[in-house]
Amino acid sequence: MSEGADRTSVVPAVPTVLQLCRSILVVAYALPTEQIEVYNLLVRSDPTNSAWSKAQRFRLQQSRVFEYTEGRLSSMFREDIQRLKELPCLFSYEGFSGHGRVGRITSIRKLLVDVDVQFAIDERFPPIPIHDGETYDLFGCSGWECNRTHWAVKDGNLFEVVAELLARRVVRAGPEASAEAMVRIWGDQSRSRCRLFLSHRAKDKKATAKVAQQLRDRGHGTFVAHQDIQPTHEWRDEIVHALNTMTHFVALVGEGFHDGSWTDQEIGYAFARREVRRIFVKLSRADPKGLAGFEQAIAPGESSVAECIQHLVTEEN
Repeated sequence: MSEGADRTSVVPAVPTVLQLCRSILVVAYALPTEQIEVYNLLVRSDPTNSAWSKAQRFRLQQSRVFEYTEGRLSSMFREDIQRLKELPCLFSYEGFSGHGRVGRITSIRKLLVDVDVQFAIDERFPPIPIHDGETYDLFGCSGWECNRTHWAVKDGNLFEVVAELLARRVVRAGPEASAEAMVRIWGDQSRSRCRLFLSHRAKDKKATAKVAQQLRDRGHGTFVAHQDIQPTHEWRDEIVHALNTMTHFVALVGEGFHDGSWTDQEIGYAFARREVRRIFVKLSRADPKGLAGFEQAIAPGESSVAECIQHLVTEEN
C-alpha cells in the first residue's frame, strides 16, 4: 500500500460503533459480561413519540409486565422484580414510530393494580431510530407485540442491537472518506501524519479554537466540530469522517466534559480504533471519567495546551 493510501485508510465504521456502544454501556452499568445478554424492553403509546424524554415516570398494569417474555426469563425475575433494575433498558413506542432511548430503571413499586416505574435516560446515547418492522425483528418482536404497551425481558445483546441501529443512522457515507472529504475536513493538512480530533464541550469552544489554531500553525491538521463543518454538509457524517480519519484523539477536559451526549461517544470511538493515539488534557480540576479515567491526563501548568500536545506528538515521532 502506498504512503498516501496508508495515511487515509480507516477502520470500517460499523465494527467501530459496535465496540463503542458495548464499551459505554458496560462502563455505565458496571455489568458482568454474562448479564449483557438480557435486557428490559418497555413499549408505550404516545402520539407525540416524546414521552420517554419528557418524564422519568411510567405506570402500567401489573398484568402487562413480562408479556412477550420467555418463561425461563419471567420465572428468573418474577419472584424478585427489583433485579430488573440491574439490566439495561430500551424505551420504545408502539407502532414502529419515533425514536427509542437507552437508559435504566431506577425504581419499581407495585401498587394495587399497576406497577409504578421510575427511570433515567442515558444521555450519552442519542435517540435510536425505530421506524420499521425490520428494526423490531432485531429486538425479537413480532405481530401484535409491536402495537401494545407492555414490559418485556428479552434474551439478547442490547449493545449489539443498539450498535447496529446507530450504525445505520450515522454511517451513511461509507467506511472511507473520499479525497474531497479529507480536504474539506482537514484542510491543507489532509495528508499530514498528525490529524488531531479535538473533543470538547461547547462552553470551551473559544479555548479549543485557540488550541486548534496554534496546532495548525505548527503544521498539524485539526478538526473542531463547531468551526470545521461546512453548512451544506450533514454534521453527523462529518464527525464520523473525522473520527474515522484522525490519527490522534485529543480530549480537552473542562468542567462538565462528560455531561454532554457526544463527548463520551467520541472517547469510545477513539478507544475502538486502537491505532489512534489518545491524549487527555485537563482544562480544569475535573478528572476524566469512565474509559478516559484509565489513562493519565496531562495538566499543562505554565505551558500552553498546544505546547503540551506538540511535545507529546513530536516525542512519539
